[in-house]
Amino acid sequence: MQHASPVITALMECISRPSPNPPGEVAVVADWVAGWAEKFGAVVERQTVEPGKDNVIVTLDFGPGPCLVFNTHMDVNDPAGQIWSHPPFQPRLEGGRLYGVGSCDAKGSLVAMLAALEKVADRPAGLRGKLVLTAVMGEEAGGIGSLHLVQQGLKADGAVVGEPTGLEVAIAHKGTYMRKLRFRGKAAHSGRPELGINAIVHAARFIVEYDKLNESLSQHAHPQLGPASSAVTIIKGGTRQNTIPNQTEMIIDRRLIPGQTHEDADRELETILTALKKEIPELEIDPVEIVVATIPSETREAETIVGVALEAAGHVTGIPQQPQGFKAGCDMSKLVTIAGIPTVVLGPGNLEQAHAPDEFVDISQVEQAVLIYERIARQFLGR
Repeated sequence: MQHASPVITALMECISRPSPNPPGEVAVVADWVAGWAEKFGAVVERQTVEPGKDNVIVTLDFGPGPCLVFNTHMDVNDPAGQIWSHPPFQPRLEGGRLYGVGSCDAKGSLVAMLAALEKVADRPAGLRGKLVLTAVMGEEAGGIGSLHLVQQGLKADGAVVGEPTGLEVAIAHKGTYMRKLRFRGKAAHSGRPELGINAIVHAARFIVEYDKLNESLSQHAHPQLGPASSAVTIIKGGTRQNTIPNQTEMIIDRRLIPGQTHEDADRELETILTALKKEIPELEIDPVEIVVATIPSETREAETIVGVALEAAGHVTGIPQQPQGFKAGCDMSKLVTIAGIPTVVLGPGNLEQAHAPDEFVDISQVEQAVLIYERIARQFLGR
């Protein structure tokens, strides 16, 4: 195994403390985060959201001045059902990469932020205000932890959300709107299909129409995010191989760009279902159930945190930076739309690796992220 730097060794320790969501229990990671922060003299607060599921708030206080928040999550994707080359919770170094669940999404950001706070705490001269790390639970379940955080009154002058952006600075992200649809049919022996109503056929007809929505969505692109999208991501139906299915259930995943709302997506769905019911009089569908509902958000390029983050990322990577978009949902939505905090998304790793088998993060990006986060803190709090 190749030699690991202190921050990579810490990330390996973090990965080896499983926190998959579901079930979303993060106590082993929360304890580890709190222990590290206390060693470098930070004030640590535990905020219980659900039993066994705390937010950890780490604060460095340099007196009167602005407040900068680093935000990222402790829960990770559940690898159950995926085929990995090696056990997902046993971190593995190979070819300049660190493999393991959460390496990219988002324990790489979490560990880099903690390491940056430690560096700032070791050399605080010239800083004023507060640097706060909010390590939250429940991001993978729609942002439960950050929602609780802002509902408890979180205030700040700027924020950085740690998610895999390849160390680019994102100033906008998509919203996530997942709904469950259940089509009803009538069971019958498959030898006499005319006696039944096939719920899978009705669901299939819907899927064809729903997929066409992407054609109209593609006509309206966001400058950083591109167009919104719609997809069917899960489908379950049928009871026996020789029975006409009386029920089919699916999840539809609608990604929103800034300016689009859940109500817009509901109207789209209703239009499709209304047209389908005219074609299929016997179509029956239960009331739509909302599974996840987050809203898109964006930060103006003129905000201080944007300029500071672009300068820091460009300085450390040596690559001139332009504002980008994060093409997934994240906790920036809560910070911007509820707490009113100008926010960017920035972290090591690539979204393509998030939630994928053999998830990995480039070691060099994690090490650079530490320097970027530290530079952002010093620039923002040293003005």
